[in-house]
Amino acid sequence: MLNVRKAGVSLITLAMLIGSAALAYSIIGNGLSSTHAQQAAGISFQDFYVPTSYDPWGTAFDSNGNVWLAIPGCDPSPTCSSSTPPGKIAEFNPATSNWIATYQLPTGYAQPLFLAFDAQGRLWFPMPMDNSIGMFNLSNKTFQQWAVPTASAGPWDVAVDHNGMIWFTEHYVNQIGRFDPVAQTFMEVATPASNSQPYGIVVDTSNNIWFTENNSSVALIGEYTSAGKLQEYKIRNSVQSGLTPHLITVDPTGNIWWTEGWLGMIGELKVVLAVPGTNNGVAEYAYQKACSTCSTHTSGISVDSNGLVWFDDSLQNFFGSFPYSGSGSFTTYSVLAANAHPHDGLNVDAQNRIWFDEEFANKLGEAVQNNFPTPTNTVVPSPTATLTPVVTPSPGTTIAQETFQRANQAFWGRASDGHTWGGDANSSTAFSIAANTGQVSNGNANYNAVLGPVATDAQILFSGSLSNFSSTNLGAILRWTNGNNWYKAYINGTSLIIQERVSGTATILRRVPFAATAGISYSLRFSAIGSTLSAKVWQTGNPEPMNWMVTVTDSTFQSGYCGLRMLIQNGAVANITSFIATTQ
Repeated sequence: MLNVRKAGVSLITLAMLIGSAALAYSIIGNGLSSTHAQQAAGISFQDFYVPTSYDPWGTAFDSNGNVWLAIPGCDPSPTCSSSTPPGKIAEFNPATSNWIATYQLPTGYAQPLFLAFDAQGRLWFPMPMDNSIGMFNLSNKTFQQWAVPTASAGPWDVAVDHNGMIWFTEHYVNQIGRFDPVAQTFMEVATPASNSQPYGIVVDTSNNIWFTENNSSVALIGEYTSAGKLQEYKIRNSVQSGLTPHLITVDPTGNIWWTEGWLGMIGELKVVLAVPGTNNGVAEYAYQKACSTCSTHTSGISVDSNGLVWFDDSLQNFFGSFPYSGSGSFTTYSVLAANAHPHDGLNVDAQNRIWFDEEFANKLGEAVQNNFPTPTNTVVPSPTATLTPVVTPSPGTTIAQETFQRANQAFWGRASDGHTWGGDANSSTAFSIAANTGQVSNGNANYNAVLGPVATDAQILFSGSLSNFSSTNLGAILRWTNGNNWYKAYINGTSLIIQERVSGTATILRRVPFAATAGISYSLRFSAIGSTLSAKVWQTGNPEPMNWMVTVTDSTFQSGYCGLRMLIQNGAVANITSFIATTQ
C-alpha cells in the first residue's frame, strides 16, 4: 500500500445503474485449500487459498458469521489498469472452513476494495477505479452501482451509520461522502486541507463519523459529528515523514484507534480528553521491528472484546495485538506464508477470531485466541458501592408510559401516553412496531430510545426479551442527555450491570451474576434517587424480588431523560412489551 495516492488519474464516471445487473457466480463446495495450520503461544492460525482471482483486500461479516472478502484482482499502486476486469467478492463459512460462493461483478463495474453490511443485510463496496459505490443484494443476488458526484473522487473505505447511511472516504479529492440508499442521493464534505487524502472511516456508538487523513504532511484524525460538524485532531504538533494514518476503529470504551503506516506504530485518541485542533488525548505506541533496518508498514486494525487492539504490518509480514487500556506490551505473530503482505483486510469477528487478507499470497488468514492475555483495562467496582440491598420504594407520578398496542409500523412513533419517542426510535430503521411489540432488529450498533420529560429522581420498569445474547445486551437508561452521557442498567446473558457513560467513556460501576435465556421475557427495574442507583431483574410473570440486586452510588449526573438502550448485532432481535417511567 502506498501512503500517497495521486489524483491525476483517468477515471470513468459511471451513470447510476438501477435495477438488477447481470450476475455471474459459482458455488464453491470442495475448493478449500488450507495450506498451513499452526499453533503459537496463546493462538492458533491457518490460512485458506482464495478460490478465484487474486489480491484479496477488505473483509466483512454477515449476520450468520460468514466472512466476506473483496477480491479486486489487482494491486492499486496507486490505481489499477483500466484494462483490469471487474473484481469479485467471495463468501467463506468459518464453521466448515469452506468457501460458499464467489460472485463476479458484472461488466461495467470496477474493483471492490472494502466491504460493509447494512442493517438489511446488503453488502456495500466503493470502487475507486470507476468512481462509484456498489451494492450487492444478497436476497436476490443482484448488483447496483451509483456514480460519485465529484469526478475522480476515488471512493475508498466504507462504513454504515446507525441510520443506514453509507459513508465513504474520497481519497483523491480530500472529501468524505455519504450516500442515502432510500433517496439515492449523495452528500460530500470537504476537509480544510487540500491534500488530506482521507483513507479509513468508522462510525462510533453515538453515530459520529471518524476518518484518517492519510498524507504525512497533514496526518490528522477527522470527525464529522452526528450534528453535522467537521472537527479535526492532530496526531503530532509537527509534521513527520512517514506518519500516514491508515485504517481506523473504535474500542468498546469509545476511544479511537488507527494505524500509522510507515512508522510502525498505532495511535489512540481518548475522546474524553480530545480538543479539536490539538493533539490532546493522543497517545502513540511503537512495536518492535524484526530488525533495525527493516521496513515497516502498519495498516489493518480492529478490536476484540478481550481488551486487545489487533493490527498487521504488511512489510514485516506479521500481525499482533496491544491492550486497549494503553498499558501492557505488544504480542506479534508471523504470517504463515512468506511475503504474504497482510494489510487493510484485518478484522475481528463476534467470536474474537482475527481475519486478515494475505494479498500477495492470495489467501485469507484466520487466527483463533486459545489463551488470550488477561485484559489490563478491567473495570473494578466503585469503592463507594454498597452491597446492602434495600426495599424498592413506592413509585410516584407516572411521567412516561408505553404499551405498544397499535398497528404495525416503521419506527416507534407516538407512544400510548401521547409522548413521541426520541433518541434513535424514530430515526433508525432498526425500530418498528410488530404484533403489539416494540421491536429492534437488523441492527449492528447500540440504540437509544427515550420517552417523556427530563427527570431528576426517577424509576423505570420495562419488560422485554432478546433473541440471542451473542455480544448483545438489553437495558434501561436514566439521566440520559445524549448517546455519550447516561446511566444504564442492563442484562447481557450472564450478569446484571450498572454502567455509566461520561463524555463518551463507558465505565461499569458494578455487576452481579444473572443468567438470562435468549427468547425469555424479563422485567427490569432501574432507580436513581440522588446519587444512589439501584437495579433488579426477574423473569416476567414471576414475583418481583423484594430487594435490589445491585446498588451503587455515583453523582456524575443529576437529571436527564428516561428510556431504553440496547446493543443489537449478530442477528439479534429485541422485543419490548411494556415501559413505564415514574418520579420518586
